Amino acid sequence: MKILVGMSGGVDSTATAYILKKQGHDVIGVNFQFVDAKESYELEDIAKKIDIKIITKNYVNEFYQKIISKFVEDYKNGLTPNPCALCNGVMKFVKLYDLMESENADMIATGHYANICCSNNRYFIKKSKNINKDQSYMLYRLSQKILSHTIFPIGNFDKQKVREVVSEILPFVADKKDSQDVCFIQKGKSYTEFIKEFDFGRNYKYDIAKGLLKETDILSKKYLMHGEFVDNSGNVIGFHDGIINYTIGQRKGLNKAFGERKYVKNIDVENNRVVLCNNDELYANDFTIHDIVFSGLSNEVVLQNINKNFLYVAKLRYRHEGVCCSINFDVDELGNLTGICHS
Repeated sequence: MKILVGMSGGVDSTATAYILKKQGHDVIGVNFQFVDAKESYELEDIAKKIDIKIITKNYVNEFYQKIISKFVEDYKNGLTPNPCALCNGVMKFVKLYDLMESENADMIATGHYANICCSNNRYFIKKSKNINKDQSYMLYRLSQKILSHTIFPIGNFDKQKVREVVSEILPFVADKKDSQDVCFIQKGKSYTEFIKEFDFGRNYKYDIAKGLLKETDILSKKYLMHGEFVDNSGNVIGFHDGIINYTIGQRKGLNKAFGERKYVKNIDVENNRVVLCNNDELYANDFTIHDIVFSGLSNEVVLQNINKNFLYVAKLRYRHEGVCCSINFDVDELGNLTGICHS
């Protein structure tokens, strides 16, 4: 088969391309430049070693509009975005699929730790057997047409096995550290600093020092304005440094001494308040979900069976183990599903 492999130069994507090449497939590596438009000479060296062609595509502007801009707006609105899941659903896999068609290829592949299964002609994501590396959480938005043309060759591998595979031919890649951070934020830089640079320019501190920009101009932005920390009853217990510095569940980085551990329970954007609580007050039995995707079921089946007594597993973040829950669904006038989860 002719297979396009999304490649970053990291150990996982390199292993994916190498495994498929050894299996006898016609492999083409694809490098998407979403943030940095510089040439990757290291990736060229990898391609030569594996003996594959590399296609490079620049989508910096589109990535900025679809992913980075939404990331910034979410934080300004008191939300905690998941840019990797969004990118997989609207950028990375979509672009791979489109290129697959234009290159007359058969499949696309990436170095994700996950599985794709099919039942009753419906494709869906399943967890990797390697629970410590499982990335199924980031892939829920993939469409049926993409899932039906995607494979994850290292989906159930452990990391040591992946490194051993790559070390056969590319030892300098096999020892690379895993990438953990958001790809468009420079290592060591906080997301709050990134958002400031997004709005005021990378040299905003220099502009302040030179008098070209006033500190008050920055603090006039609502998401950066200092405001009140309040408790569950609305009592003021301190003052915060701007709502973009906080996310629900946060304990560290409050930069205030309260005499006991406090956690962020809610962010009141309209009133520029951050609600804090004790550990026992942090948890809730109900929450609302949006942007619901049932890959393994058609819309018709979902609508026929909503609000039946099914049990679901709710996973609130990447490292969350998940908890059993029931969901009361609702359908708006556009046919979009929302739901209230009850644990």
